[in-house]
Amino acid sequence: METNSSGRLGAAAPPPTSEEAQAALNALDAGASKLAERLVSPWWYHLILGGLVAAAIGAQSLPKVASITVIVLVVLWIPFLMGSYTSRYRVSMTRPAGPRSRRMLLLILAVLTLLMSSGVLLKIVSLPQWWVPLPAAVGFVATVMLGRKYDAVLRSEVAHPIRPSEPR
Repeated sequence: METNSSGRLGAAAPPPTSEEAQAALNALDAGASKLAERLVSPWWYHLILGGLVAAAIGAQSLPKVASITVIVLVVLWIPFLMGSYTSRYRVSMTRPAGPRSRRMLLLILAVLTLLMSSGVLLKIVSLPQWWVPLPAAVGFVATVMLGRKYDAVLRSEVAHPIRPSEPR
């Protein structure tokens, strides 16, 4: 059984006053702003992630065993990189905070899927191997630039969350 501050059993607590509700909302907004300040990736994060993406795409120009080895190493290192960031800064940036960051994350995944597919396609159609560094370089640049843009969008959505009554 529940008791409220007056000691009555089962009685519902009185609703908060408008001042108390506003104070609670202000505290939530301050907490969201403080969290958004912590969502700044270190300068090296997107560069290393871009290098891993470029290595995975560029691996298409390698012989079969070497290509698979590089891709396996990349797949193992990406969670390590993300985990090291999360453990160091106590914030995970892998989950979108709202509709804009969700769209941004889907855009990044689509671009990287297209670039990885282009590397595979170059190998399938037997084009000269010197073409493969082109999508790898684009993958590096896209990962760094879009990753930083995703960070900015995520920070914005965390600092200023969309309330249920607001339009998306």
